[in-house]
Amino acid sequence: MEISRRIEIADQRRSQFSVTAERRAASNVLTALSLADRLTLAYLVFSTTLILVCRQNIPRWNLLLPVHFGLIAMVFGLTFARMREVPLLRLVSYWYPPLLFLFFFEEIGLTVHAIFPGWFDKYLIEADRLLFGVHPTVWIEQFSSYWLNEYMQLVYTSYFLLTIGFGGYLWAQKRFDDFAVFIGSTCVAYYLSYVIFVLFPIESPYHTLHHLQQVELTGGPFTAFINLIEKHGRVHGGAFPSTHVAGSMVVLFSAYRFAKPIGYALTPLVLSICVATVFGRYHYAVDVFAGIFVAGLGCWIGAWLHPKCARLKE
Repeated sequence: MEISRRIEIADQRRSQFSVTAERRAASNVLTALSLADRLTLAYLVFSTTLILVCRQNIPRWNLLLPVHFGLIAMVFGLTFARMREVPLLRLVSYWYPPLLFLFFFEEIGLTVHAIFPGWFDKYLIEADRLLFGVHPTVWIEQFSSYWLNEYMQLVYTSYFLLTIGFGGYLWAQKRFDDFAVFIGSTCVAYYLSYVIFVLFPIESPYHTLHHLQQVELTGGPFTAFINLIEKHGRVHGGAFPSTHVAGSMVVLFSAYRFAKPIGYALTPLVLSICVATVFGRYHYAVDVFAGIFVAGLGCWIGAWLHPKCARLKE
């Protein structure tokens, strides 16, 4: 009986130790979450809740839901891999947000009417007319030409590469704190934009002002490539604010903060992207202003949150 009792006590202690170890590991994972991890999880909680609550308004919600739960698990899994210094997964744990941006944007095509069934473009059309006295996307078509069309379409597609390129520069320079602030700021800008997409659905002048356009934007290979993408992969919704502008401006603001010469070099390109969003009929002019504002807000919030997040890890 005495031996049996001792074995039972030992088993209880092992069980208690195992539970304690699991709780400690879970606590370590939570504190090890980076700023980008926390922001991504916050957006995933928002979007998953949206899908659950408004599922009757969301096509294929039953497919989106497990994907979201899987992404939540992935963020925690990558954080754990980063703690364990797993080489490839550790690298992925720092760089995965830009890849998720693409998925979340495509998802907007399904969730844009989760809350509001219609479009609010009339407010932005009126805002453009009050500011400029014309429809900017219609007025600017008078400057259309083969080479200008090609240039506008080329720079329009370059915005995502700016994020990868500038992030890669900071990473290669081993400026990991600056990299974390930059990626966190980018997350704020994109995730805030996605929330606005759902709360204020806009379909863009490509749909609403098409009947007023008199000039076809013809060009060479870049124009043809973009037209092909837009024909088969255009996301209906997700225009206000412009994420092309928001993402590009986060890069520009961050470059002026962390690598001013690069900021000077990127300024003409980023300003061209701003013009291209209107020239290509993808956005209203006020979408551009909103994108700049969201980018500035993202950089401010990212810089403010990063040290707070870093202190949680200490």
